[in-house]
Amino acid sequence: MLKRDPKPEIQRLEELALSVRSGEVKLPKFQRPFVWKQADILKLLDSIYKGYPIGSLLMWNSSQILTSERSILGIDLSNSDSIIYPTNYLLDGQQRLTALCGSLFWSGDNPENIWNIVFDLDREEFIPAKGLDSTALFPLNKLIDTGDFIRQCARFESHAKRDTYLRVAERLLRSFKDYKIAVVKIGDMTVEEVAPIFERINSTGRKLTIVDLMVAATWSNGFDLNDVIKEINLKVESLDFSKLKGDIILRSISAATGGGISKGDIQRLRKLDSAQLQAAAHATKNAVVQAIDFLVSRFKIRDLSRLPYAHQLTYLIEYFRIAGRESKGKEDELVRWIWFTSVTRYFASASNTGQTSRDLASIREFASGGKQFLYERRPIDISSLLFDRFNLRIATTTSFTLLLSSAKPNLSVDGNAISDAYLSVKDNRFYMPVLPEVKANVGYIIHPFSDHANPENIIRFEDHFLDEGTVKFAQRGDVTGFCAGRAKLIAALVADFTQCKVTFTQVLTGHLLDPDGISE
Repeated sequence: MLKRDPKPEIQRLEELALSVRSGEVKLPKFQRPFVWKQADILKLLDSIYKGYPIGSLLMWNSSQILTSERSILGIDLSNSDSIIYPTNYLLDGQQRLTALCGSLFWSGDNPENIWNIVFDLDREEFIPAKGLDSTALFPLNKLIDTGDFIRQCARFESHAKRDTYLRVAERLLRSFKDYKIAVVKIGDMTVEEVAPIFERINSTGRKLTIVDLMVAATWSNGFDLNDVIKEINLKVESLDFSKLKGDIILRSISAATGGGISKGDIQRLRKLDSAQLQAAAHATKNAVVQAIDFLVSRFKIRDLSRLPYAHQLTYLIEYFRIAGRESKGKEDELVRWIWFTSVTRYFASASNTGQTSRDLASIREFASGGKQFLYERRPIDISSLLFDRFNLRIATTTSFTLLLSSAKPNLSVDGNAISDAYLSVKDNRFYMPVLPEVKANVGYIIHPFSDHANPENIIRFEDHFLDEGTVKFAQRGDVTGFCAGRAKLIAALVADFTQCKVTFTQVLTGHLLDPDGISE
């Protein structure tokens, strides 16, 4: 049998619960949180008492030192550094063993606590204690310890049902001490190798992310990636900005160590000690705050979904980690770089590891003063931006909405006030086609603009990429003329923002747009 082949064993449930409490069996942090309700716990306990099967457990016997839970809803677990590896990580059965440990080892004093469960000796059923006090109610947390069990049974001495209560209490004790369960153990393998197994048997179907894996792989007594992500997001939310996803923060931590941001680079974090990880996390937190402040002040956005590509934020964070907020001239170039990478769909076609490494080196060189520009001022074709379908879930449309918000419109074209949420939330209700016959979900990007479009009643167009000529095209229902005119206006703005010569050419509704549609 190979070392990693599954090995079935039969173990007593009581021993397993004690092993979880002592830390000999660990609950890895990439497990989902405990989600059972008290009703679920009561059903499990009833099944054990009646000898019903409750399913097998799956454990991973590993030499890897991974982060594991130190408490479960108020029940402290041992995580002693003296534990010898390899050790057992629980992959399947967390909810069941957590429920068992909580009900057997709870030592709190809140009568409403989920773990405060008693066994009714009269009815032979498990119920929430909720402050009830009766000789017939046997607390589950007095069952396993011999001294506690004897003292609890001593309460029956003068009771009329003494013999019955003692007999049922002993049956309760035996049902937990004698209950056996199948445990399947898989041998030593890497956390990446075991991840697909965990995903396959996880009842929620939740896939492990790179953040889940690195939370487990980088944990030490001085570093907890989950805590770092929470701390950084608290700072982000204090700036009235939406929370960042963990993978963005993780990439920036990897970059802050001097490494790259690819999956392979991130996995190298496991080789660093807690002091190195803490230093990188601290630098990342400061840089994130500066990057978010930059986005809010320069682009007036308060949600990362309004930025076309997440990589743009990653590189901004790395820039501010190195350079800080000292050079307005360099920040002006960062603004131009955001526009350039957005309208050219740069990160849609430059996401391979080699290109990512070159981009990261470029932003570091720029931040360190080694270069003046972040991109070549070459001619760019924005046809793919203008003539992609309008869909708020894709980067081209996000780029368009970012361009539109740059004009800071506070009124729609027909004079209605635009909600403040427009600048912070991507929502279809803010975008409707200028031409009534064009549906928003199939129209090109150059069709829509914010709020209540009515070509017969356009009274304000300066902030919506419109002019008198495009309005007349709209009023006549001339789709080709309207799109050609509006494309020129957008191209002129992009040329100003990027300092590049901007071209477009595209076939629309069977007609070729003006091939000289060029703005410099």
